Amino acid sequence: MGLTEGTVEAQTALLSVQQMAQFVIDGYLEFDDLIPDGLVEAVVSDLQETVDVSGLKNQFRWNQTDNPHGFYEFSEAVRNVHMLPGVKAVLQSLLGPGYLFDHSAIHATAPHHRKAQNWHVDAGGRRQLKYPNANPYTFDVLTAFFPHDTPDDMGPTLILPGSHIREVLGSDTARYKNIRGQKRLSGKAGRIIFFHEALWHCAQPNRTDAWRFMFKIRFCPRVPQQQQFDTEGWDSEEIRRFLRKNARTHSLTGEWSAVTQIRASWWRYLCGAEELSDPSGTGTHGDAV
Repeated sequence: MGLTEGTVEAQTALLSVQQMAQFVIDGYLEFDDLIPDGLVEAVVSDLQETVDVSGLKNQFRWNQTDNPHGFYEFSEAVRNVHMLPGVKAVLQSLLGPGYLFDHSAIHATAPHHRKAQNWHVDAGGRRQLKYPNANPYTFDVLTAFFPHDTPDDMGPTLILPGSHIREVLGSDTARYKNIRGQKRLSGKAGRIIFFHEALWHCAQPNRTDAWRFMFKIRFCPRVPQQQQFDTEGWDSEEIRRFLRKNARTHSLTGEWSAVTQIRASWWRYLCGAEELSDPSGTGTHGDAV
């Protein structure tokens, strides 16, 4: 499979080196075909029971109850979604074995809800800013599962590809509105997106007559996130060319040179070659251009 622009085909094994390189650049991977239609429809049916005229029922508000896994425990269908071999393969590729389930949340936007969320980073921002002794290459993964068609006017989650490289606190991002390069995660039912914990995102207004649902889980690693995917060809000319080609991708304010160096260091770490000076060929002295 060749390098894609953020959407990858059905997954049955560990992520390929091409897919991981795309994750390094964009901060997320999007899959359309991991989840069977029947299972998707069962999740939608269960989600319909979580809301009433007043909104999301209290027992499903993860941050207002003693149970942060309310819908996950309620819905056998959503548990089965996240136990699918393809879903588990992606999570293991990004996190390694034995990853932890931190918490989950239903995102339910009522019909004709006109207010958008502020841009934010979950948990308030990069953990490295809060925990200076943390491994700088450690990251959690968020899954965003869209169980029904989510067109633009339904208010799909808005993300800023490439923003995961920037070290910010949540309040830093809230001042912005529309940013060049932002992407609405609109599309058909059954999509699941895996994104880096530091990716900027926000919900959008729902201008339709129907509820908009998204189900999110945060997963945490328990091992160093090195060589957890299929690293065959990690230093190939194809990968080097891809990283060089994308040196200026998602450059928000002309800071592409610094971002390229961060990506190169992270890439070497992910591939288990951080002790080498520049095995990826991405370079930090002009050869990344």
